[in-house]
Formats: sequence, structure tokens, C-alpha cells
Amino acid sequence: MKLLAALGTLAACWGAGRCLFDRLGLRLHRHEHDLLATFTGAPLVSAFVFLLCALHLAWPAALLLPLALSWFLRPTPRPSLPTLPRPALYLFATAFAFYAAIYLANSLAPEKSPDGMAYHLGLVAHYLRNHGFDPTLANMYGYMPQGLEMLFLPAFAFGGHSAAATVHCAALLALPWLILNYARRLGRPWAGVAASSLVFLSPLAGIDGVSAYNDIALAASAFALFYLLEIWREAPTPALLIPVGLLAGFCFSLKYTGFAAALYAILVVRRRITLAMAASAAAISLPWLAKNWLFTGNPVAPLFNAWFPNPAIHITFETFYRNYFHTYNLPSLLPLPWMLTVTGQLGGQLGPLFLLAPLGLLTARTRHGRYILLSAACFLVPYPANLGARFLLPVLPFAALAIAMALPTSRALITGLVATAALLAWPRVIDKYRAPAGGWQITTVPWQAALGIVPQHTWLLARASEYELADLINRTVPPTATLWSTDVLAESYIRPNVLVNYYSAKGESIEDTLNIPLNPDLHPLWNWRFTFPPSPFTTVRVLQTATSPTDIWSLGEAHFYAGTTEVRPVNATASPFPWDIHLALDQNPTTRWRAWQSIHSRMYLDFTFPPNTNLDRVELAASHDQWKIDLHLDQIPATLEKLELQPLPDLRRQATQTIKARGVDYLLIGRNYPTAADMQADPNRWGLRLLATRASDALYQIQ
Repeated sequence: MKLLAALGTLAACWGAGRCLFDRLGLRLHRHEHDLLATFTGAPLVSAFVFLLCALHLAWPAALLLPLALSWFLRPTPRPSLPTLPRPALYLFATAFAFYAAIYLANSLAPEKSPDGMAYHLGLVAHYLRNHGFDPTLANMYGYMPQGLEMLFLPAFAFGGHSAAATVHCAALLALPWLILNYARRLGRPWAGVAASSLVFLSPLAGIDGVSAYNDIALAASAFALFYLLEIWREAPTPALLIPVGLLAGFCFSLKYTGFAAALYAILVVRRRITLAMAASAAAISLPWLAKNWLFTGNPVAPLFNAWFPNPAIHITFETFYRNYFHTYNLPSLLPLPWMLTVTGQLGGQLGPLFLLAPLGLLTARTRHGRYILLSAACFLVPYPANLGARFLLPVLPFAALAIAMALPTSRALITGLVATAALLAWPRVIDKYRAPAGGWQITTVPWQAALGIVPQHTWLLARASEYELADLINRTVPPTATLWSTDVLAESYIRPNVLVNYYSAKGESIEDTLNIPLNPDLHPLWNWRFTFPPSPFTTVRVLQTATSPTDIWSLGEAHFYAGTTEVRPVNATASPFPWDIHLALDQNPTTRWRAWQSIHSRMYLDFTFPPNTNLDRVELAASHDQWKIDLHLDQIPATLEKLELQPLPDLRRQATQTIKARGVDYLLIGRNYPTAADMQADPNRWGLRLLATRASDALYQIQ
């Protein structure tokens, strides 16, 4: 069933693309037509599923509708590409068939890739349960474009996790044929065999392609776009620019870094961009931006939150996120090529043969070589934002072509290159050269699991600790409950709603509350008391005028007095992050308003009162983790005293009750989390009931 579900999704893409090509009157060569039609149909099917999710009509029966297109199509005679020499065909087919069987066995086996289990299919499972998008979902990955997840969704609905992974595997299987056919167009079949084999036999391409990820789909779609533009160069037919626009938009909808596809298309087409091309790209890409705008207020969430302030993602998190992936905390970038290609410490090995990439610069001597290098340069543009090896996969086809076209056309040389790539891709050989702590790779040929001889549950329990934890959660937590977790979980296998601590502003706010009881520096005991002659006020503005890259302004509680009488404001706002200002007025010491960005001189809090409210004192209870703040009352000549309040009673139980009031009834606490040891020592003191422990995790219910 899982293979049929994947094939059904692919058939829908093929049918949609074939219909479009026929309507546009495009007549390509026989070997390339169906491949390019399938890649062009993918954005159409993805957009259709997006529409179903937006309308909350994502029911399995509705997901079958695009498949109907493939039933009405018939083969059409088409001219062939230049003949592939038999030795070249045999060499390519041997390596392809052997590793294709390995790849298919892994994609059809139960999904156990980290991100595939966690969010790629976790989001898909969530959408299926809700029959569409959920505006209350607090998950930064749910804000990223999910063009491929829309193709995973129909496959997942009928065939489960493995069917979705096999849809991605289809891109891995198709990519080498695209590269080979392009090289045949150029009259360089041996170069095509070499380039396609280098990509297909890349260890990272293999493991990524058999998992429910999206990097190989982006690489294949980017190359399909390049391929169509090369055909357009030969015969600038305006109709060709419509599938070009669709693929440019689809690359962006697969991953934000796919914007490079539109960049390349603009550089190639330049002034001959048509309205139809621009509209096609916009129709596929803009719905994702519109969805984010409606759900969060930031069209490009979870990025650029300083440009588009919103309550969904904190700027502090984005800053940390960007800084880490920009450097991976590497002391030097000099070992980067070796780590990316050989040792795999940055998420897997591209393959040692890609150390030959500088050789590809020699192809700049030819016209087609310059086009290949230009495309490689465009898809390299986003790479500095994330140094992970996966983010180079879209560049891989172009790098491989450049290497292959720089080599002399020698049957013996190409045969040796392909044989070496095949050997270096073998799991036991990879183990010989990768770093001990590096390398995400295929490790086995799980044919029994792929064929269903070994049940999915049994196979995953023995091989995936994340699945074991997911199984524990399903047996312990009601499916309608919400679980807050300090660990990334295999959400695609979990029925209850999961809220990971750093996935959203909501998750981080709960974490802040949970950390306050055991850290006295977070208690609101630093009282900033402003006194002034009694005066009538409508608004009191508190200014923060200091600047520091490390301090984050927060306020535990604001109090306003007229003599001994406390006066409550009727409204309040803040700049930045106005959405949590109510936490500074809730009289709860386990909550606080935070700016969620480094302090600067333009920050303020506004508190509004009924007209002519008399006040003579303002007291701001703050925590001691912000020593560099400098507070003033705007246009109020006040005397400032900094006082210490009395220590607070035990806040543990109040913290968990506050979290429960936010809709969270269960906590999963990892062993290394700051509160873990204290919770395990005395759960009752926290108002918790220990339900289960597993290795380094403890599962609690808030009582």
C-alpha cells in the first residue's frame, strides 16, 4: 500500500505536468518530456493540496482528485535524444540499479530520520488530523514553506510515513536521469554518466533522499528549472517560461533557500520575463507568505522578526539560531571542505570525490560550462546562512557536471570515477573514512522492514529511541492533551499535541516560567521605586535608555499608587513585544514581560489610566538578570530608589499551575534540563505526578 500511495502521488504530478505541457504545446524529446512534466506538475499538485488545507478540506478522498488527470493521458510519439553509447549506458545502469534498490529499501522501511519523524511528517500528521492548517499551531517549522509536505500529505494519508519518504526518494531516482539527459543534449554522454553518478552516489544525497526531507527535492527541482531554461536558450518560446515560473516558485515553496532558483531564472531571462512567468512563480510561492502573514503577522516567519515584529517567534531565538548555523561554533572555516566531503561532522558526507570541485572551474572555457557555473554560483548564495552539508545539495548537480565536463572524455577514466564513487558510497567503506562523531548515512538494506515482514512497531522500537519515547507518550498521555517538552520529539508518531520548548514564543515563555522558581536572579525582587508629587495622569511611560548586547529587559510586576492605595491601569502596551505586557500586571511572580531582544535606548512601556487619575508613586519589580538597564519615567520629575524586596515563598507549585492555566497538562523533562534533578527529587513539591521515566527523560502530569 505504501508504494502504491507514493506512486499515486507521483502519477498525479505527472498527469498535471503532462496536461500543462500539452496545453502549452511543448514538444520535448521523449526521454526528457515525462521527467520534466512530473517536476512541473509537482507545484500544481502541491498548490492544490495547499488550497485544500487552507479550506480545511484535506480529507483523504479529496486528496485523490489530482490523480484523475493521469487516467486520461496517452503516450505521444516524440523524438529521441542523441543515442547513449552502450558502454556508457551499461556503466550508468549498473551503478544506478544497484543503489536504487538500496535506496528504495530504505525509503520503504519505517521512517526514522530525525527531522522526518519530528516536523516534516509531524506537520503532515497534524494537518491530516485537523483536515487543514491550524492557526494555533506553535511550531516555527510550521511557518516555513512546506511545498513538499503538501505532496507528502496524500501519500501519508494512504500509505503512512514510508510512502511520504518514497515520494522524496523519487526525486533522488529521477535526478541522475535529468543530469544524464541534459548531457546527452550537449553531446557529452560520458560526462553525463560521470556527473549523474557522482550525485546519485553521494552518501548524503542517498540518506537525505530516502528520508522525508526536502533537500533532494529542491536539488532536483532546481536542476529541472535549469534544464528548461537551457531548452529556452536554444529556442526562446514564451510558453516555456510558464513551467519555469512554476518551478522557480516551487523551489521557494520547498525551502526558503530556494529563492536562488528565482534569482537564476531572472538572470537568464532578464528583460524577456513575461507576465505569465511571474504570475506562475507568484501563484506557487506567495500563498505560503500569505499564510504566515495571516497566522503570525510575519510573512517570512520564523526569520526577519525584527522587520516584522510578531508574537510567534522571539528575536532572541532568531539571533541565536542564525548565529549558530552561520558558524556551527567552528573555530576556523579552513577545514570546511574536508568536513563537508569526507568526515561529515556537519551532517553527512557529500563524498570525497567532490574535493575535485575546483577542477570544474575549467569548464568556464565553454559556453555551457559558464551557464553551469553561473547556476552553481546562484545556488551557493544562501549557503553562508547555514553551513550544514545538506544546504549544499542543490549545488551538487552543477558541481558534478562541472567536474565531469572538465575531465577528458576517456571511457577508462569515467569508469574508474564511477566505480570509485560507488565504492566510497558503500556503508562499511564510509565508516572507514568518516569522523567518529560525524556522518549521517545509510547503514543497512532493511528489505524485511520495507516488505513488511518485520512489523513497523517492532522494527522502530529496536532502532529508534525517539520512537520508543513516542510510544511511551501515546500510552500515557491522552490524545487530546498538550505536552510541553524539553526534547525534540518524533511528533509524526505522537497523537497528543506537542509543544517543544524552543519551537515558538509560547514554548519559550513556558520555559521562562518553569526556570524562575530555582533561580533567585529571576525573582522580581529588585524594586525600582519612583516617587513624585501627586499629579493627575492618563498615561505613564517607562523609558529604558541603556544599550547592551547581552541584557534583555524584563518586568515582573508594575504597581502604581496614590498614597497607600494601589491603582490598576486599564490598558498597557510595550515596545518591543507588546503581546506579553499583561504578564507585568497579573500579580504572578512566576511570569514576567520580556523584551526578547537586547536592550536599546528606544524601549518603553506605556500604562493607561482613566482620565485625571492621581498618582504619586510607581514601583517596578524586576529581576536581577538585567544589571545594565536604565529606567526613567517620561516627562515626570521623579526620585528613584532601588530597593530589595523580601524573598518570595516557594514558587514551584505556582509555576506549574501557571503553565497548566495555559493549556499544558503534561511535561517531558530531559535529564540535563536545569529543573530535572529537583523535579525528580520531589515531584509533589512542584505539584507534579511522575508518570514514567525512560533513559534520560521523565514524564510528568501537572496535578
